[in-house]
Amino acid sequence: MVYIYKGKKYRSMKFPMLEYIFNKLTENGTKGMTEDHTFTLKDISEGYRACGIPEPASISNTILDLTRKFGDITARLPPSIIAHGYDMRKKTGPDPKTGDNLAGEFVYVGVGNTLPAWHLWTEEPDQAIVVENKIPQKIAKYLSNDEGALFSAIDYCDVLSLAIYGHDHPNTILRIQNPMKWQPNEIDGLYFSDFEGLDTLYPTEAKALSTRDDINLVQMLGGYLTITQRLPNVKVIPLGIKMITNGMRIGVFVGADDHLEIARHIKVTFEPPIASWRSGPRRRGEPPIMMDSLFPDM
Repeated sequence: MVYIYKGKKYRSMKFPMLEYIFNKLTENGTKGMTEDHTFTLKDISEGYRACGIPEPASISNTILDLTRKFGDITARLPPSIIAHGYDMRKKTGPDPKTGDNLAGEFVYVGVGNTLPAWHLWTEEPDQAIVVENKIPQKIAKYLSNDEGALFSAIDYCDVLSLAIYGHDHPNTILRIQNPMKWQPNEIDGLYFSDFEGLDTLYPTEAKALSTRDDINLVQMLGGYLTITQRLPNVKVIPLGIKMITNGMRIGVFVGADDHLEIARHIKVTFEPPIASWRSGPRRRGEPPIMMDSLFPDM
């Protein structure tokens, strides 16, 4: 979609607003041009007003929507900002100077470079397992291929216990709740285990086939830090889970103060298959695939 603002074409109606914020923070490109620049939700609202662009219903998703997928930097930022050597990432929490809620950050990476903000899966996992599909047939008939369906399959089939601790140790990782809204971050799913003798939390970032979104490491790090700062005596193991056709990729991560590193990549497939978990989103108005129509012998 092309958006025209003052006779200039943009890929997104958000881009003139981002230009306004960037120019404000750098005094039109004359100040701090190799420094990182954070901005707030208040800045976004001001930018929309200054550009005469209608403010969306939820400005809190403005930067998240631009950084959901790994892809060309031109889908995140206008050329005018990219030309100065900047990329952008989501940022949350209070601004230490003003107390306003942070929204994002222009990060100086150098011209031609981009932020390594997304997890890129290797083709071959460290481990591949087959999990019995225990989703009741009458439930499966209505199951979609979105994020909620991913968590349903995880819970019905005890996926995390079997993937992380093995088939000999079922029911060792249990759901606390989905989602967990611990400000300033929302964690898609939060799980618990004391199997190894220590209370362990598994904050989970989930991505579905229906959206084709990628695992954003900046977003995962924010959730991880939120928990470790609130609960410093609890062990925390972040998980990134991406739905694939009839299965999922589970990334078990190790957290640090400023980044996450993957420790193990587990590929899970279901037997018998989950019929509605096919590649790509359903068309508007199209119902889920009915399990018994594909597998009449079940």
